[in-house]
Amino acid sequence: MKISSPSRPSKDDLLAIAVILAGFGIVLLAMPIVHNFAIIDDWTYARNVERVVAGQGFAPSEYAQATLISHTYWGALFARLFGMNFTSLTAATVGMALAAALSFYALLRSLGYSPLLSGLGVGLLTLNPYFINLTYSFMTDITFLALLLLGCLFYFKGFAGFDSRWGYAWLLLGSLFASLAFLTRQFGLALPAAALLWLLAGRRWSWRGVAAVALLPALVAAGYYLWSRGFGPTFSSSVSREELFDLIRRPSVYATRAAHFVYLSMLLPGVLVPLYGRVRHWKIVTALALSVAEAVFLLWQVKQGQVEQGVGTLNELSYSWLTLSVPDPTLIYCLGAALTVWLAAGIAERAWPGFVLLLRRKRAPVAADFLYILAFILFVGTYFVSAGFLDRYWLPLLPFLIAAGLASLRGSSYLRRLFVVGVVAALGIYGSLVHLDMYAQVGTTWEAGRWLVSRGVPLDQIRVGYSWDGYHLHDAPRQRLGSLDITVVGRTFPPYLVSDPVYIVAETPQPGYTVLKRYTYLSMLGSFATKEIFVMQHSSPSSTR
Repeated sequence: MKISSPSRPSKDDLLAIAVILAGFGIVLLAMPIVHNFAIIDDWTYARNVERVVAGQGFAPSEYAQATLISHTYWGALFARLFGMNFTSLTAATVGMALAAALSFYALLRSLGYSPLLSGLGVGLLTLNPYFINLTYSFMTDITFLALLLLGCLFYFKGFAGFDSRWGYAWLLLGSLFASLAFLTRQFGLALPAAALLWLLAGRRWSWRGVAAVALLPALVAAGYYLWSRGFGPTFSSSVSREELFDLIRRPSVYATRAAHFVYLSMLLPGVLVPLYGRVRHWKIVTALALSVAEAVFLLWQVKQGQVEQGVGTLNELSYSWLTLSVPDPTLIYCLGAALTVWLAAGIAERAWPGFVLLLRRKRAPVAADFLYILAFILFVGTYFVSAGFLDRYWLPLLPFLIAAGLASLRGSSYLRRLFVVGVVAALGIYGSLVHLDMYAQVGTTWEAGRWLVSRGVPLDQIRVGYSWDGYHLHDAPRQRLGSLDITVVGRTFPPYLVSDPVYIVAETPQPGYTVLKRYTYLSMLGSFATKEIFVMQHSSPSSTR
């Protein structure tokens, strides 16, 4: 891929950047970040920030296995400036989301894309439901993505000007952001690993180059593991440990993992990256895409049959943002998987000739090859470590799919580009509605939980939902059980081991419980219908103890 990055921003670049900034402003005005509740895993990350702000210093999370240091101190900065609350933590994530958007734009421009295509690529990344929903949280995904893209950008500039005066300086900056990425999530080590492979493939191996790309991340990683080994396993890390042992003890687990990936995780790139160029071997690709779609359909039917027999639940399969509006998303899963195959085939066809020449040593690696190597390491590493490739794990991989897929739009008609813009806009609107529904539902359940607390109900007698239960009973399992290792506590969510659900808050009435109060909220995706949240008390409280 030809590199033609401008030495300084052009008027078109300044206009594109202004549009990105204005877009963020419009979204924040339409969907304010003010809220007083946690979503997804915010509850455990917020606890880390609270301890730092209180002067207790940083300690690894007792639940999450991510390193969290960069993420925690970034959140603590906002908490010190604006107060310790979930709004401040979300503001910290929004700042990282903007950094990710601008970094991705700069990276696409460095790849030689025009300001228009680069701006379109940023839209594809930032207007999908995952980016929107995670931006309005304090999850690590957006922070990691921003640091990953900044590291990519500086490594890329260093490789593009490897022999220039500033080449090593850019590589050192890349290694700095790779270290910060590692101190958010361990997968940040993929950056220096990909850089080392690029040096090796390009026969640019030298102690100076190795030191520039990998010495700082290596020292940071070694220091972190030496420091953290005395804290013991977290709940999440012990789960991952046992899942990896299962892979060793029972090779058949690989089949389960592969099936999970096919029927669940192949949806996201196909649905969210509408960059489907012409494929030369379209007959073969069509047959393969249809076969994968059929496999998804059959696997989904098998899982539904298991659920009917009482084995597992469909929640294990469904994207939360999808099932909010689609009761049976089977056909969407099938279509998404088929489109993912088509997208991958188009990217592979365009990249294959250059890859063959590289393997035959008939061309030297270019800076763009570093991005392919990095994407491969991230995907394989995530797939191997995670027994279930969660849907949101695609987020750090989407920029690389978008960057490769944008090549199909070079020289394309305005009609086709208009179609892509329309798909981006539709995804943005849908993602925004999902976000509003999720905030309304979670906010209402937390309001109901606070009503119970105001009546003097102890926290350990209330079960409101994952985020409430985790946040309010965060420390109790460790205090009562002494360890969160699953070999001690089992696979049950630890707060549920120390709680007695005399009172529950749920979206449907539960058997054995009497409804005390109803709360309502407006569902955007539910045709603006009013939905109810029920506050319930067990009919015989003593029987639950």
